[in-house]
Amino acid sequence: MRLRALLDTESLGLRLLGGEDELDRTVRGVMTTDLRDPSRYLSGGELVLSGLAWRREPEDSENFVRILATAGVAGLAAGTAELGPVPEDLIAACARHRLPLFSVAESVSFATVTEYVVRQVSGERAGDLAAVVDRHRRLMTSGPAGGGPEVVLDLLGSDLDLRAWVLSPTGRRIAGAAPGGGAGPADGTAAGARLAGEHLAAARSGRRSPHRVLLGNTTYSLFPIRSGGRDLRETVLSDWLLAVEADAGDWPAERLDLLHGVTQLIAVERDRRDAARTVRRRLAQEVLELVQTGAPPAEIAARLRVAAPVLLPGLGTAPHWQVVVARVE
Repeated sequence: MRLRALLDTESLGLRLLGGEDELDRTVRGVMTTDLRDPSRYLSGGELVLSGLAWRREPEDSENFVRILATAGVAGLAAGTAELGPVPEDLIAACARHRLPLFSVAESVSFATVTEYVVRQVSGERAGDLAAVVDRHRRLMTSGPAGGGPEVVLDLLGSDLDLRAWVLSPTGRRIAGAAPGGGAGPADGTAAGARLAGEHLAAARSGRRSPHRVLLGNTTYSLFPIRSGGRDLRETVLSDWLLAVEADAGDWPAERLDLLHGVTQLIAVERDRRDAARTVRRRLAQEVLELVQTGAPPAEIAARLRVAAPVLLPGLGTAPHWQVVVARVE
């Protein structure tokens, strides 16, 4: 697939900011990252999606773009939902390195772009995959918060009659409705902890997923939800997992492909939440530093007014702040 095809797809909400002469580049994959140096996770040909949380000063743009260009990525798509318009220094850096640069409309989630690229690069999918992913895309574009993991699991249940749960590394249930009957990870912590433990052991041994686990008379298939393309050794204790109440041992390749696609969608949603949390923490830290250094109240108030929509999204009215400073002696 060529970059030009992405630009011609109106539903993706991409706007070209530079690199028109490079639109015939081939896209071989997609990666979402806000790392300052994602080079170890790039193999070339990726469309890189970024919320720009790595940028703290204009000079950061040159370093980030140089890393992408050296890795041979196809292009960079910058989100505008959290930090606003794409900065001029990033546009200039991409021009210097001949890296195509797109902005992603605020109304379009990274999950939508990821899903489209994955489907196009992977070729034709089975009918159930197309139905589930397409419905999920429509749901995610209907609101700024996306559908979250619950939407994906609901679609698996309604379209494919598969009961599934998203679990933390300790087995805590993150998403997935409690089943109507029978033992399962939604019924208590013991089952979830057992599944998480089996998944951790399988991942450490290097076995390929999905991992099959028998609890009582029920077989579960465990799929890792990898985040941000990082090395497994760095994320095995923090990555979520998808537990499906079914034996994937006899599934056709199309069905396995479906579940791996679902884990990608959930991973993108988690990355989006993590990126938003990173921005909020940075803004909060800046406010605290102003307070700690004795900045004038007017400056602190101005910074709070700017930060309020990000720190307290959806509030609608200007909040009243009470700053408390404690000292431990």
